[in-house]
Amino acid sequence: MSTYLIGRRHFLALALAALGVPSRTAAESRITKTSYAADVGILYGMLTFHLNGTIEEVVDRAAGQYRVTANGRGTGIASRYQSTGVLRDGRWAPVQSESWFDIRGRQSRTEIAFDWAGQRVVYRARGETFFLRRLRIVDDTLPLPAGAHVDDVMSATLNYADGRWRPQSDGTLRTQVIRRRRADDEGPDDIADSYRAEIVPFDLATLVDPSGKRAAAFDLSRFSSWAKPQNPARIVFTDDRRPESITGSLILGTSVLIRFSSS
Repeated sequence: MSTYLIGRRHFLALALAALGVPSRTAAESRITKTSYAADVGILYGMLTFHLNGTIEEVVDRAAGQYRVTANGRGTGIASRYQSTGVLRDGRWAPVQSESWFDIRGRQSRTEIAFDWAGQRVVYRARGETFFLRRLRIVDDTLPLPAGAHVDDVMSATLNYADGRWRPQSDGTLRTQVIRRRRADDEGPDDIADSYRAEIVPFDLATLVDPSGKRAAAFDLSRFSSWAKPQNPARIVFTDDRRPESITGSLILGTSVLIRFSSS
């Protein structure tokens, strides 16, 4: 990922795909409209951003396909997210996703295209680091591992909500995602001469929130140099297994809180 803040393509994109309670339009299809609000603080609150947005998800179960679009805007901050996918071998699988993010003029964009017939995935990303506005650019094509599940934000969200994402023996939910390859010790403004993409495991460690609701923790440090491995992000789910809130604590006094509500 070419990011400068909160692993934004994996964290905020996850937030954008976290939808509310569906309203059914037919026996095998549904349309979901959701509102969300995100609060981001940097440098222990010296910089703060608030973003409001809407999400529309269409799932056609008869045709075995989905489409989601999301847009958000606030003062000095804006985001867009689009994703399409299909039902493949009894599990939702991504076909194409695109995310765009702007904070104080620092823009990032990621495009991912999955060619399941050709067993390959194309990953393109361009982003600026937050402080020094250095560029990180990726343009890479990878083979898709045979027989393995590879998700994006939306397919993972749907697979969990539908009970298609089966836990490991210890209760951990594991899948694979594509990301920008980076050094483990990469700092927020560090750059490399060139970048490649890679497919890596992604885990959700399930737990019970103090409220009694389902919850899960996930490590953002594999995706962002702003994240801390000892402080995983946290998702709390609604009764129908949809994200209700996402929270994260990152380096340099950065905090994130995202809440969702059904329209």
